[in-house]
Amino acid sequence: MKITIYNEYAPLKTVIIGDASRLFFPDSHAIENEKSKPWWEKLRNNIIFPLLRGKEVPRFLTKHFQKELDDFEQLLRENQVTVLKVDAITPPASKNPAELGTGQMYARDSAMSIGDLFIQGNIQIEMRKKERLGYQRIVQNIKENNKVVTMSQSDPVYLEGGDVIVDYPNVFVGIGKYASNLAGIEWLRKQLDDSWNIVPVYLNDDGILHLDCCMTIIGPKTAIICREVLKDLPKELSDYTFINIDKKVRQEMAGNVLVLGHNKVIVQKRHKKLQEDLRKHGFTPLPLSFTWHALLEGAFRCASCPLERE
Repeated sequence: MKITIYNEYAPLKTVIIGDASRLFFPDSHAIENEKSKPWWEKLRNNIIFPLLRGKEVPRFLTKHFQKELDDFEQLLRENQVTVLKVDAITPPASKNPAELGTGQMYARDSAMSIGDLFIQGNIQIEMRKKERLGYQRIVQNIKENNKVVTMSQSDPVYLEGGDVIVDYPNVFVGIGKYASNLAGIEWLRKQLDDSWNIVPVYLNDDGILHLDCCMTIIGPKTAIICREVLKDLPKELSDYTFINIDKKVRQEMAGNVLVLGHNKVIVQKRHKKLQEDLRKHGFTPLPLSFTWHALLEGAFRCASCPLERE
């Protein structure tokens, strides 16, 4: 395997996906109290999560997430994609509520590929730092033929895969309140050669964790976007054609799609208008149910960490 990620839309060859066989309740987090969050999320995250923090999520709930991941894996394999899966981890006992809980469904965030480089990033939310442990068997294999760099988890320097969108020579990096920051961008500049141009894209809603929750590039100079939750777009995006989605479907993670190449896009089954818009722009939508993941604010891009594209 050779790490080869220069954009988001060339034919996908190898990908890492997450695991939901065992989930553990987290404590609440400040992002869940941002004003843009719906009332039911605040209720769940501020009452239910603190009551159950650290406890294992019952099987009757986890099975829905695992079923969605299994269907996702099957669709990837049907399209000749090699699928690797993170190893399930059990969170250690801790007296720090911020460290409690584990969910490994979203393989994108702890690690990322840029060009021929594999990066083990640093997540700002304390509970999620341990997710990197589930990648280590895969990382050892990657190291045999590729360069791997690893960020310190003790420094306030954050770079998360959900914020990193590659379209060579540009790397767009989302900058928000609870994930990647400008120090992470400076760290990334030191890892890449001068042919790359790293472009910050500022989120306009503190309740949104990552850039790919509101913008994804799906083809040459083509992207899905919810424009109103982003600040002024950088000039590097000025010549892109955008497929626009509104705040409601953005919150349902409609734009968080995964491109398999050859204009094929995995999209949530329920978002019919987006599927029609994709067809109008020459894409072939591959609908799949992913509603349970979307309830925790992730979808197909969040659940996948590409390693190789043609």
